[in-house]
Amino acid sequence: MHTIELIEPLWWMDILNWWIDIQTKYEWIANLAPTFADIFVVIYPIFLVWIYLYAMIKKKPQIKQGAFYIFFATLIAVLINIWIQSFFYKERPIVALNQVEVEETLLHEILPVSSFPSDHAVVSMAFAMATLLWWIYNRKKFFTWSGISLIVVSLIMTLCRILTLVHWPSDILAWLWLGILVPLIFMIRPIRYSLLRYVINPIIHFEQWFIGTLFNVKQPEI
Repeated sequence: MHTIELIEPLWWMDILNWWIDIQTKYEWIANLAPTFADIFVVIYPIFLVWIYLYAMIKKKPQIKQGAFYIFFATLIAVLINIWIQSFFYKERPIVALNQVEVEETLLHEILPVSSFPSDHAVVSMAFAMATLLWWIYNRKKFFTWSGISLIVVSLIMTLCRILTLVHWPSDILAWLWLGILVPLIFMIRPIRYSLLRYVINPIIHFEQWFIGTLFNVKQPEI
């Protein structure tokens, strides 16, 4: 498939060089950025499992629905992002700025060749926005605050992806919109209703039947 080669604007290059100088001056930033660039990813599956287990223990099907809504909104955003990636090629800043050889570290060795768009930006923002939107809609204050916290986590992680020269600033900014747009579309009433009726609720019904049969426990109706 023919791909479109993208080049970062010169003013973004100036910003990256400025960030490189900051990391040279402040060693603690250089030490923390690689950790924060990836460690937050483990929060998402842990958070989803925790929500679902909490819903099972408290017997609250609505919270189960929220967990699946977050999962499917994030999944669709990622699949769209992967599809879009096949049309573009953009050299990573670690190569363009001659900062590090790709094979020097395990992190950089396993990265896709092209930096555009950023999977991390899409995953983290889609997850955070889906969490925020679902719990605002259902008026759950605690989980609403968790969505706000996850947005902050997403912004920190994506900034650190730039600081570690894995992505250009435009890789992040251009695709944060996808992480925001997909959860918003999923909240449109006919789409939300169809997702709940034909996908999420049947999965929950199966889980309730399985758990109820296995442990002889009566589950609440959705």
